[in-house]
Amino acid sequence: MARLSHTSAVVGVATALVLGLPSTAASVPPGPGMTGVDTIDWTPCPPDSDVDERFGLPRADVLCSSVSVPVDHDVVNGRRVDVEVRRITATGERTGAMFGNPGGPGVDARQLWYHALDEAHDNAIDEVRRHHDLVIVQPRGLEAAGALECTAGSENAGADSLARAKRCMDSDPEFVSSFTTENLVRDHEAVREAMGLERISFLGYSYGTAIGMMYQTLFPHRIERMVLDSAVGPTDFWWYEIDRQQAVTRHQARDYLLQWIADHDSTYQLGTTPLKVYDNARTLDRQEGSTSPRFLPPPAQPGDGVPGSLATGSVGTGSVDGLAAGSVRLDNAALASTGGFEREEDDSLPVFELLDGVVGTPSRWSEVAWLISAGVNGWLEGEPEAQSLEEQVEEQLAMQAEVPELTSDMETYLVILQCNETAPPVRNPLAPVLLGSSDAVGSTGEDVKNLEHQTAFCPFPPSTVPPRIEANPMIAAPLVLQADHDTQTPGMFGPATAAATGGTLVRVRGTVHCHFDTGNPAVDDVVLNYLHTGEVTEGQYLDTPRPTPGPVPWDDGDDVG
Repeated sequence: MARLSHTSAVVGVATALVLGLPSTAASVPPGPGMTGVDTIDWTPCPPDSDVDERFGLPRADVLCSSVSVPVDHDVVNGRRVDVEVRRITATGERTGAMFGNPGGPGVDARQLWYHALDEAHDNAIDEVRRHHDLVIVQPRGLEAAGALECTAGSENAGADSLARAKRCMDSDPEFVSSFTTENLVRDHEAVREAMGLERISFLGYSYGTAIGMMYQTLFPHRIERMVLDSAVGPTDFWWYEIDRQQAVTRHQARDYLLQWIADHDSTYQLGTTPLKVYDNARTLDRQEGSTSPRFLPPPAQPGDGVPGSLATGSVGTGSVDGLAAGSVRLDNAALASTGGFEREEDDSLPVFELLDGVVGTPSRWSEVAWLISAGVNGWLEGEPEAQSLEEQVEEQLAMQAEVPELTSDMETYLVILQCNETAPPVRNPLAPVLLGSSDAVGSTGEDVKNLEHQTAFCPFPPSTVPPRIEANPMIAAPLVLQADHDTQTPGMFGPATAAATGGTLVRVRGTVHCHFDTGNPAVDDVVLNYLHTGEVTEGQYLDTPRPTPGPVPWDDGDDVG
């Protein structure tokens, strides 16, 4: 759950001298949002990655330092850890500071605000930067914030994340047990104090919304504005509830994408209904034989030539369409126990995996639809210059696997934080049996995780129980942004988050995860107005720009078909 996607911090005076750039703490005067003294020794950030170099680091407006925070905030004189702080300075008269977190948990936060450095494009974040410093606090346990040594090295690459989490806890239980949302908030608060700020604004993406909600619970008087973009939702069983709902919304998002392809049948020639598109994709996926597909079928529509769909109710993920595609669309956990998911076969193409990978990225829908269309309609046959379908699918999957460099092991960090702060759920006694069956027959990742988290999966007991989220009054109530069919932070969390925080919910149609400054002008306008005025119009329901079919990726100008 993230918008984006070292050892200890090396951002002190020594680094500045090596780079030939001066320390800048004294050169940045306090602005209206600075009521105290900034005690942090800021220096230009060194270029620690290819991305840093691409944005021209080191540069005078991107500053770094580290702040020492207690491992246990209740023991001020106890053990401490240095966490990196990164700050992009305001371009105009500064009136405050915007803190942010990109999600995860376990996502490297240091490049979150880099859109504001892109001079070639006019981004929404540029408007925020005109009067705000943009600040991140690297979460403890990540690189430049006490990085976990227990997961470094290629020898751990194939190890199970649960085993790695246990090894981390055994290696340093005092530090690793401190990886909690509350401690991340208290680390942010320590940085706010060190910067001499009376209040901050906060923008949290995905898991970053949990940090925001916790900030409102613990330090509401320190928040000027708060944007919760794609909220994880407040619950006593935080992580378990997310996994359970993700397993449901995955199917809703799939159907949404299939509907878009069907809407453009004149282009892709894959069918005029989601079920017809599904059938074509399934035919391509199964070159030989016929088995029940792991990508469950969408509800039948008029024109599909089958009896209408039968809703399965709150426990199901869609409808019963046994005659339509040879399988019954019931709750995945139950279906897994019957062996109803197809097994991986050597002669199959991962077409459904390809669709799943782009469902939240509308800009890539067309190229994937074209690829499936080419396979179904044979448009690549007889073109010696074109890659084979198998090669193109493999290339597309490789592109989907390419993510920004985050940290040594985000999956392990996620397990640690989940186990540290999640109370035991109401467990399904059949979950271990269902999980074994589900793994064996290729269930979706969300379904596997949902079943796993209904077992005693944590290798160590919780170190805390998160405080119940409270709607403490702030200068302006939070703004909550939530998409209907987001597979990572399901739409049902939007109303719950707004209710728990006293915030205003703005719904967004579609499947996109994280909205502000990602190419949706309607969302950007709402956020910028809120940051300026503290006000949001109730009941807004915004569109995500739906893509139009793009050109054939391999077309040389000749007609396709």
